[in-house]
Amino acid sequence: MGDTRRSTDRGAPAADDGPGFSAAAERISDPCYALDTDLAYTYVSDRVRTLLEQDCGDGGEKRDDDDASAATEAADEGTQETAGTTATAPDRLDALFRDAHERANERGEPLTAAAFDEPTDTWIEARCYPDETGMTVLCREISGRRERERELEADVGRLRAIFENAHDAIVVGNEREITAANPAATDLFGLEYAALTGRSLKEFIGDDHDIGSNWDEFVERGRHRGSFSVSRPDGSERIVEYTAVANVLPDTHLAILRDVTEARLRERELEAQRARLAALNHVNGVVREINDAIVSGSTRAQLEAAACESLADSPSYEFAFVADADARAQTITHRVEAGVDGYVDSIPLSIDPDDPAGRGPAGTAIRTGEVQVSPDVFADPDFEPWRTDARERGYRAAAAIPITHDGALYGVLGVTSARRNAFTDEERDVVGQLGEILGHAIAAVERKRVLLGDELTELELVLEDAVEMVDGPEMDDHTVQFDRVVRVDDDRYLEFGTTAAETIPRLESLVECVPHWEDLDVVERSAGDVTFELTIDSPPLFGTIDAHGGYVEAAALRGGDYTVTVHLPRGTDVRDVVDEITAVYPNARTVARRQLAAAPESLEQVRTRLSDSLTDRQRTALELAYYGGYFAWPRSNSGEELADSMSVSPPTFHEHLREAQRKLTAAFIDGSQRAATTDGE
Repeated sequence: MGDTRRSTDRGAPAADDGPGFSAAAERISDPCYALDTDLAYTYVSDRVRTLLEQDCGDGGEKRDDDDASAATEAADEGTQETAGTTATAPDRLDALFRDAHERANERGEPLTAAAFDEPTDTWIEARCYPDETGMTVLCREISGRRERERELEADVGRLRAIFENAHDAIVVGNEREITAANPAATDLFGLEYAALTGRSLKEFIGDDHDIGSNWDEFVERGRHRGSFSVSRPDGSERIVEYTAVANVLPDTHLAILRDVTEARLRERELEAQRARLAALNHVNGVVREINDAIVSGSTRAQLEAAACESLADSPSYEFAFVADADARAQTITHRVEAGVDGYVDSIPLSIDPDDPAGRGPAGTAIRTGEVQVSPDVFADPDFEPWRTDARERGYRAAAAIPITHDGALYGVLGVTSARRNAFTDEERDVVGQLGEILGHAIAAVERKRVLLGDELTELELVLEDAVEMVDGPEMDDHTVQFDRVVRVDDDRYLEFGTTAAETIPRLESLVECVPHWEDLDVVERSAGDVTFELTIDSPPLFGTIDAHGGYVEAAALRGGDYTVTVHLPRGTDVRDVVDEITAVYPNARTVARRQLAAAPESLEQVRTRLSDSLTDRQRTALELAYYGGYFAWPRSNSGEELADSMSVSPPTFHEHLREAQRKLTAAFIDGSQRAATTDGE
């Protein structure tokens, strides 16, 4: 008998069973054949011939059953004649499996091979079982299986192509390690494939994601979606959205990760932009509130309250305040606040740069005169003294806006927001304009108060050796009287005056020496006197007085000294005014200071009351026409010349002038009629 192991494997008979081999082989359902130790065929079953469609002899005639039985018996006996009659089948089997026979025989171990038989267009599998007497081979057709394998291979190829070329990152693994990853995943995590696989996905997930509780929920539910940040080896972070499926294979999970960093950044930018636009709209609302307060004749305190309340009522901001600054005492004190109670008095504030309380937005804004912003108070080292307060009051950003006009500081406007990075870009610019708008409004209120107030301060100053200070011409025994100053725009003034004809050449020379004196024009010559118009640009003295709500009542140049009489609102810090003037003109000194009680309905008050109906341009046109000799006969200046002084076209100048004349005439006539009616009553 042959090898017992071989004879019992799937019913394959030993190759040396002799006459009993044929009978045993026929009982095997699979086609089979036998080889001796020299790999010569000793038996080929009918089922093999059927498999090979070998139903015809060498002559092409169909063999009957007796012939088939004889061939089988001859094969069982190993005769050469039988081998010859079955030569066609062994040849084809050799063509298909000769190499497999040899390898199985050399190894002495079972071997399975498959080959394609072209005549029958089929795939045949041969399972070779060698033993000491030869080899038994079982065959079967596997065309169907091979087709399924090819389809499976194609499916696997398609899946691998999808896996390898997917734009989204795909990782496969378990809680302990990543076992497979596509190229998009290596790009996402910033690692080569070999460095990525074997590591746990948990190593890359940022602190913003609770991996522990989410993992348990994921395994329990079988699926999970969400987002987390990926921390890469180079220190950068990416934001991903993920879809995960648990146990696609036992203890093997699949996750698809989509990098949405840029999309999230765009969303955040759009959200921040919407917040900025909303804030800009709210700031514009504050501007409207201030303008309404100006129109309604509000006081300074009412203007400041309107600004703070409008800011605090806005969803973009938490609270706002206005504080005063005392430069000598280096202190900041409370004036008005909204949305908060006792804020300025409860925190340390200073103007001193050496004091930590003076290096924050408020102190720096007052010192520099520029808007100061802390976009993130918890990251700003200079904001350290107020961080506890910020946490308690719930704000994340702060801004301090100096309230100024024409160089005068009226205080500081403070605003806070819960938005990190608030007060940047356009919002910073627009919020910064609030300081200028509020400063302009306060200055207008102060000027009106000094003109219509019951009491004002008169300050008489002298700038000794003013002409010598600018290396001007000799002015001994010469006098120049300045009658009126007209403000044309924010920085330009026209000053009208009179002097003797012989003084004009010296005055013209002096214009060349004074930096802010630009041009001198003669308006009228009469009886040895000359009326002139002096164009002045950004004069420090006038700008300082105007910024404090005052005006020049009279001025003159006598010899080389310049004297000026100024009226200031009641309550003005005269010392501050004098300090600002002497900072520019060190040789200036105060000659007199008086408190004046205005008479009821003084001439100045009447003028102011009537001029309230005029716009700035109408009032400027009227003053230029009056002091420029337009109403004189003959006219000293034409409308075209005065229009040029205003930097407007002649038709525009005449339009402003006619409207001013109409308003004043109507006020006079209507007022006279009302007065007459009242007297009649």
